[in-house]
Amino acid sequence: MTTFFRKKTLFLSFLSFMTWVLAGNTAALCADYYEGKIITIIAATAPGGGTDMTARAVARFLPKYLPGKPKMIVRNQPGAGGVVAANSFFVKSDPDGLSLFHGSATVIASQQRAREIVKYDLRKMPFIGNIGDPGPATAIRKDAVKRLTDPSTPPVVVGTRQGEETWNVVALYGKEVLGWNLRWLTGFGGTGEIVLAFMRGEVDVFGDGQNVKAVIKEGVGVPLAQLGLLRGDKFLARPDFPDMPVFPNLMGDKRPTGLAWEAYMAIVAPGYVFKFTAAAPNTPAAIVNMLVDGYTRMAQDPQFNDMLKKSFAEEYDISTGKDSDKLLRTALDVSPEAMAYIEGLFKKFNLAQ
Repeated sequence: MTTFFRKKTLFLSFLSFMTWVLAGNTAALCADYYEGKIITIIAATAPGGGTDMTARAVARFLPKYLPGKPKMIVRNQPGAGGVVAANSFFVKSDPDGLSLFHGSATVIASQQRAREIVKYDLRKMPFIGNIGDPGPATAIRKDAVKRLTDPSTPPVVVGTRQGEETWNVVALYGKEVLGWNLRWLTGFGGTGEIVLAFMRGEVDVFGDGQNVKAVIKEGVGVPLAQLGLLRGDKFLARPDFPDMPVFPNLMGDKRPTGLAWEAYMAIVAPGYVFKFTAAAPNTPAAIVNMLVDGYTRMAQDPQFNDMLKKSFAEEYDISTGKDSDKLLRTALDVSPEAMAYIEGLFKKFNLAQ
């Protein structure tokens, strides 16, 4: 009975708090709501990759710009390309601003493709902000380059989580359009694991930003292709990868048109969102606005940007609040025909889930 009444009291207290917030008592909320509290940010990947790094950057700097300067900790929850964490967060997290979700383009792509295991709806999770990808780069092991265009040799192995990473479009269209000699190895928990497998020679191709730079610098990998910066209708090389081929240009006169090109753009669209932070469904507007305001000010912090440039990417685009949500909806607004084309590629190359 004691446990029952304790739970009932906590529930009634939370219900009273929500009624107070929804009634418009935002001034006091903004003044001291986070004081003495701890925010947990769920990173939907294993430690060591870009999602983990950006989650930790947000956890380090966002508290400085929230009322009460709360503590913020990161909890990693890898599995199924972030779907496990997203499902759990969507169902279990309280709408109190004390739990945040930090995911990547893979989580968006999983919903875009309507995977059966997806139980979340990102449209119902208020977006706080995102760190957009400038167009990921891919590397290939030096000892695998000759096999890429020689079908008489063992296939070049592409290492991915679920095959839905934005950069994997290089491999998909490389095989479909350019006839590259590839096969996929899926099931990795995050980019960190893939990099280790690449260094050990267990996979031959992977995509990222800083990690691609690292393996090239180590002399193990060489540039394969980058998605490039989209400026109008042109694809340009990233300033930090000026000599790496830009994949749409690399396809040359084989670059697809019509439905195939619409599908290509649908695959890369989640990359415009890339690393995003969101609150739980039904989080009150007053709390969301606090978080968005804090994220917006954090985005202007020179130390925050210096950390991103050193350990994540030299080029990125930060959006917040409604702008971030707009990018998400663009990524999810894809025609059924384009999605069917994408599904066809995944099935053709044994990547269907």
